[in-house]
Amino acid sequence: MSIDYSNFAYPKPPKKEKKKRQPIKGKKHRQTKETDINPKVKVRVWERDDHRCIFCKTLVTWHYACCHYVPRSAGGLGVEENIFTGCEDCHREQENGLNTLEYEEKAKRHLKSIYGANWKEEDLIYRKYDY
Repeated sequence: MSIDYSNFAYPKPPKKEKKKRQPIKGKKHRQTKETDINPKVKVRVWERDDHRCIFCKTLVTWHYACCHYVPRSAGGLGVEENIFTGCEDCHREQENGLNTLEYEEKAKRHLKSIYGANWKEEDLIYRKYDY
């Protein structure tokens, strides 16, 4: 006698309930606050850069004044001396492109031309303890 398994169905595993992500309550970490760019700073940088990408001179909105010279991942502060305006394409190229070093050098020259000899990269990095 043979058993017919053709109509046999395996039970389906129970569906997992998706948990809703709860927003993190409390204060932001101090470094996160220091590296964020305040909207007022963005507007001042955008006006300083003549409403244009500093690389290709395309007119952009103030939201594009969000490029860090010293990246946030390296502790780059969200201050005017570390921020410049860059269109979407140029910002991507500056961060991850084949010509990153060339774009970074242009950004450095731009910021130095505005802030002069007082502009120093080491002053643009978040330091937990100032000695």
